[in-house]
Amino acid sequence: MITASGPADPLGIATLASAARGAALALGAPAEVAGLAVQVLAEDALARLTVAGTAPSLDLSVDVDGTELVLVLHDRGEPVSGPPARLLALMELGFMTAVDGHVDDGRNTSVLRLGLPSHGRIVSGEGVEVLDDEVALSDAPVTIRRLLPSDGPALSRCIYRCYGWTYPGVSLYYPDRTAAAIESGRRIGEVAVTDDGEIAAHWGAVFVADGVVETGGTVTDPRFRRRGIANELGERLLARLREDGVRGRMREPVLTHSATQKIALAEGAHLVGVYLHAMVPIQQVGITDGLLETRASLTVMYSPLVPMQAATVWVPAPYEAIVRRLLAPSDWPREIGEVRGLVSVPESSVVGSSYEALNRSGLVEVFTVGNDLVDAVDIALNELKAAGADVVHVRLPAMQPGVASLGAGMPALGLSFAVFLPDFGQFGDALVLQWLRNPAVDTTGFVYASDHVREVAELVVAQALEVGEEGDRLRRRQARRQRLFAALPTETPR
Repeated sequence: MITASGPADPLGIATLASAARGAALALGAPAEVAGLAVQVLAEDALARLTVAGTAPSLDLSVDVDGTELVLVLHDRGEPVSGPPARLLALMELGFMTAVDGHVDDGRNTSVLRLGLPSHGRIVSGEGVEVLDDEVALSDAPVTIRRLLPSDGPALSRCIYRCYGWTYPGVSLYYPDRTAAAIESGRRIGEVAVTDDGEIAAHWGAVFVADGVVETGGTVTDPRFRRRGIANELGERLLARLREDGVRGRMREPVLTHSATQKIALAEGAHLVGVYLHAMVPIQQVGITDGLLETRASLTVMYSPLVPMQAATVWVPAPYEAIVRRLLAPSDWPREIGEVRGLVSVPESSVVGSSYEALNRSGLVEVFTVGNDLVDAVDIALNELKAAGADVVHVRLPAMQPGVASLGAGMPALGLSFAVFLPDFGQFGDALVLQWLRNPAVDTTGFVYASDHVREVAELVVAQALEVGEEGDRLRRRQARRQRLFAALPTETPR
């Protein structure tokens, strides 16, 4: 890691930008982008250093995380709720892989990631045949073992053999990214490997919060089906998760395929919500006829892997009915609290946000609920909208009582219910809301594993449309008022 500090003035900013540029150049990352991005961050920090008594200094760190160069700038100015708008504009142009802004340990933390040369290396389809379901079955022996960093290329080839270029988890087409994720521990998995080192089947998991994983990436080479390999991998992975102390397991089956929903439900998972328009349009081999015309929507299933501790959760009234509907079939020890009178909260909320340009999606995370909750979320939300986001998720801490009353105005921001996540890392239980650029969700291709899945999905879709249309009505009403005021006669000055 390289660290550098400098005063928050033009000379200090230029020096930090130069340091970032030099580090990027040495490592093969886009040097001019690194320098410009740090300059944008530092200038934004300088503009926020308005609080009397704050140390006018900036601290930069440069490090490598797998296939990415990570630049982190710290300042002690006025709190941030996300990356500056100018940086989001650079992100939208594809110059960076991710940006994030939040408050951490009493100081502002701005993070940007740039791809190293290995980040863009994609699997080669040369010499690899895309197999169909009619291919002859194989009785070749396989070895069942843990997924290793060295398996990155073989896993990418396995994905390509089974799906061509249509697999929705596009990161698995990049062997170096996969290897880096395994090396860091963010990704784990179980694989079946042939004698020549090719992967015949895989079942994996990615850590999405402290103690919580999302499992998936389940793939079996058609030649090795009907041998129970996938079941064995799934059982091994589940045992491993429990041994490692993982508390919760998430799955996100698509709403265009009921079979994956049924598998999750049959294995004891509970539906906790629906992410609408969550992914860019995809093609699903054997499921959809070509590329989907709209963004893909996902169900979200959750399985606790250890007994849950009893807890009271706090849910704003507009979303309470859906949360109760989700909790009803489970035996989870959750009680929805009732707000009586004023709740003591800090004056200011602590909020962070990030943006993913490839998926055109944003995330707003509320770590502390304050009196300015609606304003803080609205500011971060508008910045992500301006950056080009088609969907934004807002995570609220459902174990902070203030969220029930202070979050009641969220529908006015165009935020509808998405997901309720129990025991989700530092949030405790998290209430996830969603903003959709196009709230009119086409459900004609949706299929449901059960009546319960259908009912919840319909509730979520209906609320998304309702808050979207209400926002349109409010904007039109405001426009009409402004037109009327503009038509009023004005007194001519003498």
